[in-house]
Order: sequence, then C-alpha cells, then structure tokens
Amino acid sequence: MSVAVPIVSVMPALDPRERVERFVLRARKVMAHSLVRDRSDLLKELASGTIKVQIQVDTVTGEATHQFSMELPPEEAFESFAARVRPFTIPKEPVYWAVVLDALEELVSEDTLANIIDIEDLRAHWKTVVEGKKVAQAFYVVTEKGQLSDVQLAEMWLNSDALHTQLIQSEVGKELSLDQRYRAATGVYARLGSCVNATHYLVKYLVEEGLLELDPEVFTLPVLAKTSVEIKGAVYSAELGAEMPTDLSNLDPEVWRPIHKDIDLLASSEHGSPEDGSSREPEE
Repeated sequence: MSVAVPIVSVMPALDPRERVERFVLRARKVMAHSLVRDRSDLLKELASGTIKVQIQVDTVTGEATHQFSMELPPEEAFESFAARVRPFTIPKEPVYWAVVLDALEELVSEDTLANIIDIEDLRAHWKTVVEGKKVAQAFYVVTEKGQLSDVQLAEMWLNSDALHTQLIQSEVGKELSLDQRYRAATGVYARLGSCVNATHYLVKYLVEEGLLELDPEVFTLPVLAKTSVEIKGAVYSAELGAEMPTDLSNLDPEVWRPIHKDIDLLASSEHGSPEDGSSREPEE
C-alpha cells in the first residue's frame, strides 16, 4: 500500500539584520519614486488630509458659496507609488512593517531603545496607518445603504481599479465612483509612504551614529533599473545561410568579416535594409 506524502517547502527564516537591510532597499525604492522626488509637498498634503475651502460671499444679496478642493497626483504615477509601498502591508512579505520593527528591536542595544529611539511610538504610528479597515483615517462616506471608511475605499481602488480587477462586493462600494475610491487611496497610501520614510530615516540615523550595523551596500546599491543599455562588443557579418558559429573566439575570417570591413553591407545600410540578404552576428 502506497501513501502519498505531501512535500511542504518552508521558507528559511530571515536573519534580523538581513530583514532590515531588505527594508532599506525597498524603502530607498519608494523614496526614489518620481512623486517623492518632485511632489513631496503634495504627498505631505495628502498624508495630512489637507482640504482647501473657498468661500465666496455676495455682499449685495448676502448669498454665499462654499467650495472644497484637493489636488491629486496623476493616477498612473500614484499606482506605481502604491505598488512600491504595498509590500510593507503584507504579512508574508520579508519587509512587512511589524517584523521589520521586531528585527530592528533585536539589533539595537537596550540603552538605545531606552534613551534614543521610541520604537513603540513608531509601532503605534504604523498600526494606525495599516491596521483597522473600518476605522477611518480621514473620513467616512455615508449612503442610504451604509458607510465605508477611507481605508476601505482605498483597498477597493487598489484591488478593483489599480493592481487587480476584483469585483466590488459591498453594496455601498458599488454606489461610489472611481474618483471617490481614488481620492481615499491617495491619502491612505501617502500616509503609508510617510511611515516608510520615517522608519528609513531612523535606520539611517542609527547606522550613521554607530548604533546599528548593516551592510553599507544597502545604501548605495541601485534600486531603479537603467533606462538605456550600452554593451561593448564586436559585430561581424556573413552571407545569408552561413552556419552560425558556436565559438566566437575562433571565427572563420573567410566567412565572418568585421562589420566595418564589409563595404557592401555598410553601403546598403545607408539606403535601408540590405537587398542581398546579408546578415550580421554580434560578438560580445
């Protein structure tokens, strides 16, 4: 009788130092976002829930109008910002905020915890921003069918409009528009970005003061991919149908010619694609 035994792979536990280092890399990627670089003032306004109120009064009739306004970033840019901060809110991620703070607490001395940093205050700040979906951070939206917090609306935007295409199940949510969901999301994820920034600043301060030891490379490694590629190499050409070489270090000079010596190919390339079927083979 044979019995099938399931094989369960277990992810190795991260060393606290490595976890904090991963946090630094991801936080630097958040801080390198174009909205942080170019519109940090707007993100601060969104995080604080700033709303501008314009009041106009007709001095003759006494009638008045009140208008509320908010500036929001382009949704396309904010989608990528939200995607960068999202791993800090997911428990299975190595940079989940709670385990990062646990790791940081393990790495610094008791004296540092007691006299220099207030890790519990930082933990409470994160909890306020990340936990408690039904508790509003800035506002509620109330309809005849019920109410939703800005945190719930932000989650709907992320999962139904931005990163995923899940159907909105809430009867209240179905009544509300994309604009209302997005407005809520900008505040919620701007506040999350503020938490990331504050924690990154703290870690950097501890390292600079010699109170925390991390691999220095985590502060200098690239966190954004380059937008252009340049590779030095050698380019050769051969007649169409030539056998592809397997050893680029020993090319047959009768078949493969350096591109700058193939006069016919160079001449034809000045007038468009070669008509004689010539091909080129790069050697790196």
